[in-house]
This record gives sequence, C-alpha cells and structure tokens, in this order.
Amino acid sequence: MKQSAAGSLAVLALGSNLPSRPRWLDVARAAIEGAGIEVLATTPRWNTVPIGTVSQPDYLNQLLLVAGRRRGAEWLELVRAVEARAGRRRGLPKGPRTLDLDIILIQDESWATAELQVPHPGLLNRPYLLRGSALLVPDWIHPEEGLSMTELAWRGLTGCWALGDPAVGSSG
Repeated sequence: MKQSAAGSLAVLALGSNLPSRPRWLDVARAAIEGAGIEVLATTPRWNTVPIGTVSQPDYLNQLLLVAGRRRGAEWLELVRAVEARAGRRRGLPKGPRTLDLDIILIQDESWATAELQVPHPGLLNRPYLLRGSALLVPDWIHPEEGLSMTELAWRGLTGCWALGDPAVGSSG
C-alpha cells in the first residue's frame, strides 16, 4: 500500500472504558474525520482487559487506517486534541478514561521521543494491536523486527486472537 494523495498513512488505536464506550469511539472517529483525516479502513471493535493494577472496566478498542496531511508529531497533536474534546484528563497512568487514542504505526516512519514512540511499544505484546495492524496493513514491515505485520501476527497470536475470521472476539 503506497502513500495516498491525501498525505501520510497511519494506524490509530481508539479505546474507551467509561460509559458509553461505543459512543466515545464514534465521537473519536467523527473528530478525526472533522480534522480532515480520511478513514480508509477499520477493524472490528474488541473488548479487551485493562493493562495495569488499577481496578477498572474492560476497554472497547478499535483500530483505524487513516490518511492525512500530517507527519510525525503532527499525528500526536491530532490525537491529543481529539482526546481533549472528549474530556480526557491525563492523571492516573493506565487508569480509566473516556477516550484513549494511540498512534500505532506511521507508514515509513520509526522514531522515539519523550512523548511518542513509533511503532507503538505495545504493538508486539498487545494482541488487539498486532491483530488489528495485520488486518489493516498486512504488508507493512516492522522496522526493528524486519517482518510484515502479517508475519508478526502469525508468529505471535494464539487462541481467539490468531489470524482467521476477523470478527472473532468482536463486540459492538
């Protein structure tokens, strides 16, 4: 998949674990599109268990393949603005939140700053991120691993997350 006429391509992860989870994902998508970003493809929505030790409800997650006239940290500005519009307050790390947006991949970019690492550091150990990336951008190569998203998914996913029917484990 080559860069679109609209600019660079990125994979974004959306998540919410506060009521109403589906509505927050819809709000995020509308805000992303309202910022002039084109949503090219989406994964199913999946329920996932929160990471960390804070007791909290499960997350509803979805990944989007998007195209827009942004590079690098400009994607971070977008996701932070969308989170803020949804009332996101950065307080308790890995705590409950109305909306959490993460940049998982940016086509042909790999770098790390104090605020952002691309590819996302959780990509290889969070099944929904790996499966979603394999579904959306199967041929993209992970810069450190040297393998495509599909190859990484075949190697690393088991059980209901293994590649096969993309609707397995989906939730509305």
